[in-house]
Amino acid sequence: MALTTGRGGVARLVLGAALALASLGATARPVAAAEPAVTAPAAKVVFLDGITYTGTATVTADVKRVEIVIDVEGSTRSIVADVPTTVSTGSAKLSWVLKTPGGFLLPNTDVTARFRLTLTDGSNVVGPPTKVHYDDTRFKWKTVTGEFVTVHWVDGGQTFGLRAMKIGDDAIRSVSTLLGVTERDPIDFYVYGDRTAFYDILGAGTRENVGGEAHPDIRTLFANISPNAVDDPWVGVVIPHELTHLVFDSASQNPYHAPLHWLNEGIAVYLSEGFTTSDRGAVKAAVQAGNLMPLRALAAQFPTTQDRFFLAYSESVSAVSFLVDTYGRDAMVGLVRSYADGVSDDEAFTAALGVDVAGFEAAWLASIGSPAPSPYGPQPAPAGPVPVDWGGTAPTPGPIDGSSTSPPNGSGGTGSGLSADSVAISVIGALAIVALVAVWARRRSVRAAAATAAVTAAAARAVTAVGAATEAATDAATDAATDAATDAVTGASAGAEVPKINPASPADAEATSSADAPDPESNGRDT
Repeated sequence: MALTTGRGGVARLVLGAALALASLGATARPVAAAEPAVTAPAAKVVFLDGITYTGTATVTADVKRVEIVIDVEGSTRSIVADVPTTVSTGSAKLSWVLKTPGGFLLPNTDVTARFRLTLTDGSNVVGPPTKVHYDDTRFKWKTVTGEFVTVHWVDGGQTFGLRAMKIGDDAIRSVSTLLGVTERDPIDFYVYGDRTAFYDILGAGTRENVGGEAHPDIRTLFANISPNAVDDPWVGVVIPHELTHLVFDSASQNPYHAPLHWLNEGIAVYLSEGFTTSDRGAVKAAVQAGNLMPLRALAAQFPTTQDRFFLAYSESVSAVSFLVDTYGRDAMVGLVRSYADGVSDDEAFTAALGVDVAGFEAAWLASIGSPAPSPYGPQPAPAGPVPVDWGGTAPTPGPIDGSSTSPPNGSGGTGSGLSADSVAISVIGALAIVALVAVWARRRSVRAAAATAAVTAAAARAVTAVGAATEAATDAATDAATDAATDAVTGASAGAEVPKINPASPADAEATSSADAPDPESNGRDT
């Protein structure tokens, strides 16, 4: 092999050597360890069934747990679940299903999901998110958009959609002006002509008399309106009613608690149709029948039975009408807006009206001529004698007709509550048992003499106990007699089988008379 000399040859030789050394260095450098990582989940949506999330994770020895984190629009809480994997290190395929039955996840809701790895040191590796828009894909929706409201419908022509849009826009404009709210976010209104399809999305727990629902958390209204009802006056009521709830939420939204339910529903009825003759009649009839419900019973939800359900609406709009007539519309607006500050119900009413909730309710009841309604549900039991250990002084029962007025124990109210006669009878029964044991022991054992002595001693102690019991009328005599009998039996039957004797007496039988048995009719239910 010939070497090339000269400046060019030397340069080539040096360059070749440098490349060789670099190659050796690259080969000698250790390979970097794999880092834990996770991909964005792919999502497959099947309406009213579930959302299937799949992905891949690089699992290392310090990965303690693989999870999926799901955020649903309108909710302040995340869904976190373990994602099973059989791989301890290396590449792992991930899969998890979020079930979406009716009522759990409503149409027009955004759902964001991401995979997360939790390491042994407590740190997390969070993958990129994937967002899906959960829609009712069973139908081909028609859409028209107005100033505030976008209407989605299936059955009916363009006229139906335009009318629904106009009613919605007018309602939003009117209520937002009244409550001083500027609505900027879009509002979607889904109209279902088919009743079954409507209840499918709301879930099995939906009441059968529900014709519409507003969900402020996702800015969406759902209603069941058939195409042939497009000109029905009810359509001009249900749309403003439900959209009023959305504006009410914008005006009163706070992170602490929702306003009183009767106030929300009462304002929605008042602004969409007013305090009608039918509602006035329902309240008047309830007052006359004495079955008016207190407003505090309508603070969180309405009853489920149809008659009480509609009466709850009538009472709510009656109370709101009284509020406006007595304190003015500005006071009603101030009351609603004050909830946005996170105040309590009493604080909101006191600031806006000068009275707390109870004071307002009392004034409303007076205005309709109703006494304070009687509460439904379980009632407190009547006062009566209770055991001393339950606390407090128990009343002394009165005399029973045809009996003595002396205390039940017949000893001037002292002692254990047992009469001397009862003690004597008990002791005599005990002595009889002792005698039987002595006879049996005499026949069965060579230790009859010892048994007889034990019985004699026990009898002497028992007689002494009788005197003490008769004099003091306490349980001590009974205890002594019982102890004596036990000692005698134990001494007489050491190593022998003791016959089983039933000490029940006629007095015991009387203690369990039918008068003490519980009355099956006295169940305490308030019907």
